[in-house]
Amino acid sequence: MDQIKSMQVFVAVAQQRNFARVAEQFNLSATMVGKHIRSLEQRLGTPLITRTTRRQTLTEAGRYYLAECSQILEKMQQAEDEIQRITRHPRGLVRINVPVSYGNLVLAPIMAELIRCHPEIDIDLQLDNARISVDEQVDVLIRIGELAETTLVARRIGDYPLCYCASPGYLEQHGTPETPKALKQHYCLGFDGGSGQRLLPRPRLTTNSGNVLMQAALDNGGIILQPRLLLQSHLEQGALVEILSAYAPAPMPINLLYQAGQQPLKNRTVIEFLLTKLRR
Repeated sequence: MDQIKSMQVFVAVAQQRNFARVAEQFNLSATMVGKHIRSLEQRLGTPLITRTTRRQTLTEAGRYYLAECSQILEKMQQAEDEIQRITRHPRGLVRINVPVSYGNLVLAPIMAELIRCHPEIDIDLQLDNARISVDEQVDVLIRIGELAETTLVARRIGDYPLCYCASPGYLEQHGTPETPKALKQHYCLGFDGGSGQRLLPRPRLTTNSGNVLMQAALDNGGIILQPRLLLQSHLEQGALVEILSAYAPAPMPINLLYQAGQQPLKNRTVIEFLLTKLRR
């Protein structure tokens, strides 16, 4: 069994204490993750991890081996990065995590250009609205909204304006609200990205999909508060009508985030590509 691969798997297990998550990270089965750990233990002649049904705990030998493996793998990564820097030849996998609507509307159209311009860089693009941090599973993160205190580098790439709207048919039948308080007398369609925060009162339909809300609004289902980016073409065509424009929330900032410190050339290449494209 590949010892370097086994060391990488061991370090990930030691950091995350979760075989299933590590299996997903390395595209392995949980059984194969266990085989990598046992291969190292057999080679070293001592247990590295004490496993129970609820948790995995490093042995004394495991803690020592973790420190040594981390240094070895870091040195290997530094050597690869230096070779790429010398040859100006970025290669490898870069993992990007972005919100769902923004990923579909903004990132998806530029992905083919990215991999065409850099044929030896592979991209793992995950669309996810959850609050996560950059760690060993994500290299570049894009998030919308005010940031909590973070040690990550944050590069602002734009603003994300929201607007209230509904279909002409709905407004003809139910009238047009003049203030946000009047929304309590209307059918509202609410977005919930997982934080539990709902921006519209008493939503009749709640979902974590902006596309679902937009379609419901187009079908005369009610009033939505969604990104202008998602709604723009329907607003221009008249299929949706903006309302309460004087009460629209302030645009939310969009930030690109990554770990502080020296980045591998592959990461820097992707970061600079995204900054150039998205700041337009």
